[in-house]
Amino acid sequence: MGRYRVVFHVDAKGRSQAQDWLDNLKRQNPKLHAFALRLLRMLEEQGPDLRPPLAKPLAHLGAPIWELRHRTGIRLYYWRQEELLFVVAAGEVKDQDSPDPKLLELAVQAYKAMKKRKVN
Repeated sequence: MGRYRVVFHVDAKGRSQAQDWLDNLKRQNPKLHAFALRLLRMLEEQGPDLRPPLAKPLAHLGAPIWELRHRTGIRLYYWRQEELLFVVAAGEVKDQDSPDPKLLELAVQAYKAMKKRKVN
């Protein structure tokens, strides 16, 4: 087990885009699934010490969302929730140069919802 804890965001309906994506990836492409798991383990082990090109902040979103990436096109969108906790909101295998804007919006909304719950 790593130094940090990584969890998947679960929405109000009990669904997790990241977990669903990972489950589908396991069925459709086990090799990419293995790469995605390796990225998650690296996040557990290295946390905020991950740097570009592996991890980079997506500053243009207005929320502290980071992109964890692999050269195969795997992208995981996450944020740091607490000192030792990271939350993964969404994942994709990019087939174009830019991330899916719907997934980025999902990550931002998930972050805002979790922040709101924590304040209340």
